Amino acid sequence: MDIKTNTIETDILIVGHGIAGLAAAHAVKDEDPALKVLAVDKASLGYGGKANKGGGHVAFIPEGGEEKYVEYHTRNLGDYLNDQDALRNYAYSTIKVMDKWEKWGAKFIGRDIAFNAHPSIPWKVCLVDSTILLDMAREAKKKGIEFMDKIDVTDLLTYDGKVSGAIGFSVLTGERYIFKAKAVILANGNQNWGIMKMWSSGRGEGIGAAYRAGAMMRNAEFGSFVNIVSLDHGHVSYEAENYMYNKFGKKVDPNIPDLVDAAFRNVCGGVDIGGAIGLVMYSEVAAGNGPIYENIAENKFPDDPFGQIIFPMKGQAPKEWYRPGTHKFAHRLYEKAKLGGYAKNPGSDLREIVPGVVGECSPLYADHNMASNLPGLFSCGDISANGSSWSGAVPTPPGRNRGSGLMNAVYTASVAGPSAAKYASNISKVNVSEEQIEEITKQIYAPIDRYDGTTTSEIEWRIKSLLQYVPYSIYKSEARLLEALKEVEKLKKEVAQVVARDWHDLAKANACKSMVLCAEMFFKGSLARKESRGWHIREDYPNRDDKNMLKWINFQKGEDGEMVMSFTDVPMEKYKYKPEGWEPKNSESK
Repeated sequence: MDIKTNTIETDILIVGHGIAGLAAAHAVKDEDPALKVLAVDKASLGYGGKANKGGGHVAFIPEGGEEKYVEYHTRNLGDYLNDQDALRNYAYSTIKVMDKWEKWGAKFIGRDIAFNAHPSIPWKVCLVDSTILLDMAREAKKKGIEFMDKIDVTDLLTYDGKVSGAIGFSVLTGERYIFKAKAVILANGNQNWGIMKMWSSGRGEGIGAAYRAGAMMRNAEFGSFVNIVSLDHGHVSYEAENYMYNKFGKKVDPNIPDLVDAAFRNVCGGVDIGGAIGLVMYSEVAAGNGPIYENIAENKFPDDPFGQIIFPMKGQAPKEWYRPGTHKFAHRLYEKAKLGGYAKNPGSDLREIVPGVVGECSPLYADHNMASNLPGLFSCGDISANGSSWSGAVPTPPGRNRGSGLMNAVYTASVAGPSAAKYASNISKVNVSEEQIEEITKQIYAPIDRYDGTTTSEIEWRIKSLLQYVPYSIYKSEARLLEALKEVEKLKKEVAQVVARDWHDLAKANACKSMVLCAEMFFKGSLARKESRGWHIREDYPNRDDKNMLKWINFQKGEDGEMVMSFTDVPMEKYKYKPEGWEPKNSESK
């Protein structure tokens, strides 16, 4: 094909201009105003990512509660698999981050009257409006930060083992874009597999690009965030877990399920009910008690004053909590989707619900400076939330606890920006390999040149079906994981021959490659973790194994192109909080 090529040079290239990308751009400019910063995204500026589609909750640790938070999170959420030093850095930074964030365009609602996230969880939550990205972009332009829209960045460029830029194409015209950069910050989200509507933008393209370039991945097995979705309207039914009934009219308890023994409750109990929601629903159905229903008359969330504050689908929040953009979005969602869905079955207050897999697979490795193992590559936000190990054995945001997702995005951006700026200041010349560019180009455009092969829709449907299936993704066993991996192996061959019909479909083909890749990491990591810990639940290994499985599971691309797995012992010797009965090993794991 005769494709036009555009070559662009910049100091810092940020892939993704959702909330993490915007925050990273601000942080780079604050560190070194002389640096040229360019942020590129498939979406339009101010509308990318997931931050403007959720509740806008911002968690922060009140002064004096930092160490209490580290201990609570380690023991109850991270389940001792978290990097306690990284978690501590986060805990002592949230208020400082909010002060920076305000200068970057954030307008906090209720910061001075923030509510407790939970009686036993030591952090508070305030709010931002869904227009937050537009506000941050407006301030970014004042600093001279540049933006480009409608470009799918598919791969990283490397030279002498260092990241030297990226390559992609316009989803409107197909034009090729070659970006030369002293440093690259990946801020284009994690893997949600496109199952749940409000999270469908997370397709893991950055994960795929980093993996193909040689970056290390970690903790992929915890990409199993699950929520509850109504079959009436296809959206999340907030608080439905507290009003579940089986087909016999018996209330289903999400905290102490009758069908699960004490060992399981020890693993999944506590404030963060995690993957237990999906398992409880599955167990009821497997026992012949399904379907499971939500009693919408009992669930007062849409009308409750608290519901009107955190996601105002009906009514209006009090003046001190009112957010015009969020109010409009939530009301439209309720009126068009939820209310319309409820109208289909007007004769009963019972509405069928199922576990909805959000995913949140976020395995790109990042150290305390948000640097990858590849020189010149940094990350922030959802793409590396588990890979940085700060959250431990829960998907991002940490469990179901509101507000940590946005704060993690902006905090990690506030670290990645200065780190990338300092690295770039020592780079005088950017080199790229023309041979590598041409090889990647062939791979990028191959799907649109094909006439025969599997369609992107077929690949997507089969991946979604694998990950949505509770016995594969939420309640795991060796036999079922091996079944899932057989299907992944078939999909690996087929995605290599995927067909695209236009430029948007070509972007979808790139996303399909990342979806299959992340599924492989998720299932292989789940198979290797022979225990139940946090949100990772194994039917055949129902207990936590601190003797053998206090390890981080890593993946990298091998020389033969296949995935190579390795293990890193969690350095428990240097951490303050240790599992009961833990003893140091005499020898290192191999």
